[in-house]
Formats: sequence, C-alpha cells, structure tokens
Amino acid sequence: MCSFKFQHLFAEPSPFQSEQVDAVVYLVDAYDKERFAESKKELDALLSDDSLATVPFLILGNKIDIPYAASEEELRYHMGLSNFTTGKGNVNLGESNVRPLEVFMCSIVSKMGYGEGFKWVSQYIK
Repeated sequence: MCSFKFQHLFAEPSPFQSEQVDAVVYLVDAYDKERFAESKKELDALLSDDSLATVPFLILGNKIDIPYAASEEELRYHMGLSNFTTGKGNVNLGESNVRPLEVFMCSIVSKMGYGEGFKWVSQYIK
C-alpha cells in the first residue's frame, strides 16, 4: 500500500519530515525543454533538503511518446544528474549512506516506463 503527497511546484513550500517520506517521485515533462532550468531548480531544492538526505529519489521523464521529447541522456544533463545516479536494477548500496537516485523515461499516456521506475524505487522503501 502506498500513500502519496503531491506538492505543486508553486505552492507555499512546506518542510518535509523524513519519518513521513519513504521516497520522492519527481516528474519532469521531457517535452517542455524550455522549463528544464525551472525544474532543475526545484529538484535541487528537494535534493538539498537535509530531511530528505537519505530518501530515495525516482526521477521520471514523462511524455517520451511525443516526437522531439528529451532523451534520457539529455534529461540527465539538464537536471545535473549525469554523474549522480546510482544505477538501475537491484543495486545494493549497503551502509554507504548514498541516496538512491535514478532516472527513468516514461509515457503516462501510453502506460509505459513508469512501472520500471516504481519497481526500482520500491526496493529502497523499508
């Protein structure tokens, strides 16, 4: 069973309490490249939140069904994640205190890709 808390980007920020957050799923519109800088700023704010320091982050690049949407490599670059993801599949991070963070491309409309992302993040939820 999962519960989700959605926070609109432009809503008044509310502090997170890490005991209430099992994972963060961050959805990026891979087609709207003009807003990548804005999206990166919001993601950086979440990643720098001390209360989320050990919380796994799943970054979903949505709308890959639309021609000219960003590729995974392009999205990683613009979000500043090229060297910060931890790997897909079953990655044992052990006691390393490394935050699980990975990018998965998806199309919610076409019902593809996001399942792999949720499966990945579920291995880190206790």
